[in-house]
Amino acid sequence: MISLPEAARSLGELQREFARELQSRPASAPGVPTFSVTHQPAAAARLDVYRNNARQFFRTALELTYPVVRRRVGEEYFRVLAGEYRDVHPSRSGDLHWVGAAFPAWLADRLAGTEYAWLSELARLEWLCEESMAAHREPALAVQCLASVPADRVEGLQLRLQPSLRSMSSRYPVWSVWQANQGDGDAAPVDLSQGPEHCACACLDERVTVYRLEAGQARLLDALAGGAALGRAVDLAEVDASTLAALLGWAFSEQLIVDVSPSVQA
Repeated sequence: MISLPEAARSLGELQREFARELQSRPASAPGVPTFSVTHQPAAAARLDVYRNNARQFFRTALELTYPVVRRRVGEEYFRVLAGEYRDVHPSRSGDLHWVGAAFPAWLADRLAGTEYAWLSELARLEWLCEESMAAHREPALAVQCLASVPADRVEGLQLRLQPSLRSMSSRYPVWSVWQANQGDGDAAPVDLSQGPEHCACACLDERVTVYRLEAGQARLLDALAGGAALGRAVDLAEVDASTLAALLGWAFSEQLIVDVSPSVQA
């Protein structure tokens, strides 16, 4: 508790203690002792206002980042999860945009071994969307940039992808769940037994688009994002030329390629 015989205490010390008090449960919460500052009950009530506001702002930021998870678990249970998560991962920054960074991993531990473990994968997709929205965008190249490349040089080309592009593979049908929960109507049920899905997301024109990829396309995209030249990426992904052609067609049409250059690898 804060106590103030206090000219001797530094401003920094008071600020740190105030921050700790904001993280604690409100004094009005069951089982929490009544807070007092120099024995002034009014001060405790005022501090509770700050506590409640801090918790509400944190929860609102989490709700904005994870709207589909919130919709799937319901308002009340999401409120419980948000409170538990904040107890372990309080905000360390004045920018609440990033408070949800650890939520997917925390949720994976929280729901491990239950029938709701898939929700952590859904949260991972939503966090990738958040990262994508925050990333900068670069001017994209058109597919015509390949027209002047000699055929025997194509395999050695290295692509640089949009900084906002993110991808993930999941053992659950997370893209289908995400897609079913867009809009304001009732969400169509998704059969979780339908198996793995592979996703990519990118932000262009201030809007995040989430794509579903085939398994081979996802492996190929990961190889290209890792810096492999086209020929090497095909080998790493264990796909054929038709998969490469399909992925390149998609990537160019969606403005996801920002540079094409000869590989610096030997």
